[in-house]
Amino acid sequence: MKLLDRYIFKQFLWNFLLVLGGVLSLYLLIDFFEKIDNFTEHGKSIGYALQFLLLNIPAIYFQLSPVCILLAGIITLGILNQNKETIALNAGGVSFIRIITPLMISSIIITFTTIAISQWALPITIKKVNTIWNGEIRQKISKGIIRNTNIFCHSHNGISTFTNDNNPSIFKNFLYTSWDQQHNLTLFISAKQATYNEKKSNWTFTNGIKKTRSINNDFHINIFDTLTLNLPVSPTDFFTPIFLPEEHSISELWTRAHDDSVHAATMQRELQSRLSFIFLGLPLLLFAIPITTSIHNKWGRDLNVAIPCSCGLAFIIWGIWSTLQSLAKLSILSPLISSWSVHFVASIIAFFWIRRQNSHGA
Repeated sequence: MKLLDRYIFKQFLWNFLLVLGGVLSLYLLIDFFEKIDNFTEHGKSIGYALQFLLLNIPAIYFQLSPVCILLAGIITLGILNQNKETIALNAGGVSFIRIITPLMISSIIITFTTIAISQWALPITIKKVNTIWNGEIRQKISKGIIRNTNIFCHSHNGISTFTNDNNPSIFKNFLYTSWDQQHNLTLFISAKQATYNEKKSNWTFTNGIKKTRSINNDFHINIFDTLTLNLPVSPTDFFTPIFLPEEHSISELWTRAHDDSVHAATMQRELQSRLSFIFLGLPLLLFAIPITTSIHNKWGRDLNVAIPCSCGLAFIIWGIWSTLQSLAKLSILSPLISSWSVHFVASIIAFFWIRRQNSHGA
């Protein structure tokens, strides 16, 4: 059986590389034509733009690996069916589960390769990509620093302090302090949460205190539940290299998810989300295998029907997974349930479907 395992593994790996190479080339080509004008407008050479795109390859691979695992498995199984090799193996006493076992082992190996890339290659390259794009192309200079998960920004004779979960308009534990030319305090606001309304260009603060200085150098203190106010700052003044999940390795996410910082819950959600996305290719492939076999048995067609069906399946499962991630961000579902429930349900359904096909000789 080692000969069979090597044969199927080589077929799967070759198809995976073909699919990955084709999709990656198309992705890079589109990205090149979208961004080349930005580089030339800022005096950057085409070679520098190509270097930027090459640094993007680990991030693109991370995004495409589940779908590439799915397509490689479907193509491999489709070719086996088309060449009547599956029928020959069944006639020789090889079960359907035994035939697909090398496919699953191969996909597991590629999945762990993706984990290694996410641990060591992705954080380094994505940091460099963000530095080039934000600093040299978009020319966004950081106006803030991070200290103990708090962000400090200086603008318009004021200092803003807050924590942020990558939401561009909502800021938690918000502090704003402004002063006059003699460095006397003029306004102090402390709120549990601050929300910026871009249309009205104003701020809404909840559960806080407002302290203002009068002409007589007296202070007026106002404790509020909700307060709407115009300030000479907006979120565009807060540009700072805040937390980006892709810039952190899996081990860093794990460490920050288990510390006592205010971002621990966010880190836990990002950790579960990244790991579940990496492993998403396994339930996709496991669920698509019986679909491909059913199509072959019913219509005698494989790739021309199985590939569109598997792509549609991937889109549906990915959409459900993304929806669950959104519910996790809203704290409606726990990170564990939102990240892994799709894997569990899809794998259980696929497992019983495959067992049924195996009992009928595929």
